[in-house]
Order: sequence, then structure tokens, then C-alpha cells
Amino acid sequence: MPPAARVTDLHVCPFMPAGGPVAAPCDPRVLIGHMPAARVGDVATCAGPPDVIVAGEPTVLIGYRPAARLGDPTARGGTITMGCPNVLIGTSAQARTLERAAQEGTPLCEPCA
Repeated sequence: MPPAARVTDLHVCPFMPAGGPVAAPCDPRVLIGHMPAARVGDVATCAGPPDVIVAGEPTVLIGYRPAARLGDPTARGGTITMGCPNVLIGTSAQARTLERAAQEGTPLCEPCA
């Protein structure tokens, strides 16, 4: 599970390799590490036009939008490179394994011989 992204957390993109911060306001009603939570549709500062967060965790909604996390992509080909290390958002590897097994109809264990 990746760390949650917040206002001022950095991102990098092909146009600004040094990175720029996620810009305010994000969602001031939800604080993560004392800072507003970033979501899909929030803007990251970039050289030229702003860079928009385009994907997040669909199972965690903040203000009716998916929560942004470390590693989530932006519209101009960038990614979020910082997050709050104490707040992890998303499903665990174990949960994803269970979901995949259910979708594929495969057992999680083998019968004993």
C-alpha cells in the first residue's frame, strides 16, 4: 500500500525532472499528516501548464474522488514522488491476491494428497 499524497508533496514529470509540489487547495476537510489530502483531479505545479493527477486508489474516496498516492500518474507523464509515510492507502498484496483468485476462479490452496 503506497503512502497518501498531500498538498506540497512532490511529483516529477518529463517537463520538470526536479519536481514540483501538489498545489492547494486539495481537500481541506481531510487532513493527512496535518495537510490537505490530494485526489484525482488535483493539480501539481509543473513547467508550463499545470499537471493534473489522473489516477488514484478507487477504493478510497476523498470528496467523492479517488485518493492520490505515491506513484500515481499525472496527465503530462509524471508521477507523485512523495507521500505521508504514516498513512498508507489502498489494498494490501494479500487482498489483491484474494481478489484475483476470485475473478479467475482459482483455488488459494492445493488439495492434500
